[in-house]
Amino acid sequence: MTTNHRPPTSHPESSATGQHSAAIGGRSSIDGLRIVITRSAGKADGMASRLRELGAEPVIFPTIAYAPPDDIAALDAALSRLVDGQYDWLVITSGQVVKALAERSSDLGMDLPSVVCHLQVAAVGPATAATCQRLLGVQPAAVPEQFIAEGLAATLGDLTGKHVLLPKADIGRPTLENLLRAAGAQVDRVVAYRNVPSPDNGMDMAGMLAAGQISAVTFTSGSTARAFVQKVGPEAQELLRRTVVACIGPAADVACRSIGLVPQVVAEVFTEEGLVDALIAYMEVRQ
Repeated sequence: MTTNHRPPTSHPESSATGQHSAAIGGRSSIDGLRIVITRSAGKADGMASRLRELGAEPVIFPTIAYAPPDDIAALDAALSRLVDGQYDWLVITSGQVVKALAERSSDLGMDLPSVVCHLQVAAVGPATAATCQRLLGVQPAAVPEQFIAEGLAATLGDLTGKHVLLPKADIGRPTLENLLRAAGAQVDRVVAYRNVPSPDNGMDMAGMLAAGQISAVTFTSGSTARAFVQKVGPEAQELLRRTVVACIGPAADVACRSIGLVPQVVAEVFTEEGLVDALIAYMEVRQ
C-alpha cells in the first residue's frame, strides 16, 4: 500500500496555533497525510471533515465510549437538588457532561432547561457552551479564555458561601474541585458518566503504525491516550515513536508523558481547531 507518510524527524515540540489553513504554495502541510482521530464514535465527524478539507485522510479509531455511572442514585439526588434550587452555580467541564445531564433528567421526567435558565452556568470552553445552548437552552454566564480547569476556576472568582454542582466523568481530575473549594465554594462533585473502552472496530492500528502508514495520532484527552495504548497493545509506545503524536493541550500532554509517550505537538488553543492548526504548523516546519 502506498502512503504519503513522512517519517518523523528531530524537531522541537511545536505549540504554534496560528491560522495555518492556508497552505505553503497553495497546499496544506498535512495534504495527503493519514491522521488518526481517537475520539469516541460520533464525536470525530467535525475534526474528520476539517482534515478532509485540508487534504488529509482522517483515520477514525475510537478508543473510548461512555456509560452511565455505577452509582446512578448519586446523580439523581444531585439533579433533584438542582431542580429544588439548592445550587448557585452549575459548572460544566465537557459536552459529554451536558449530554449525560440532559439524558438522565429526561429519564426522570425533569424539565432541566426550565431550571438552569434561572441559575448561573459555567462552561469550560466555547464548544461546551454551544452544547449547553443546544441541549439545555442556556448560554453559560462564564466561559474562560483558557479552556482548562485553572482558567474556569479563575473566571468564577470568589465563591465564598456559594453552592456549586460539579458533574464529572468517573476519571475526571480533582483539580477543578480543589480550586473551587479554595475559592470558598461548597462543591458537590458527582459522577455524570463513566469512560469505558470503545468496542473494537476491526482496524489493525498496530500493523498500520508498524508499516509506516500513519502520519500522526491525535489525542483530545488523557483518557483517549491511555485507551489507545491499551487497545494497540504492549508495543504501543514503541510504535508511536514512528509517527507524530499531537495533543489538544497540556493536560493531555502530561497524561501522555505519564504513560511513556512524547508528544511533538501540543496545542495552545485547547480546541479541535487549535489542535489541527498546531499540527499544520509543526508539519510546515518539517517540510
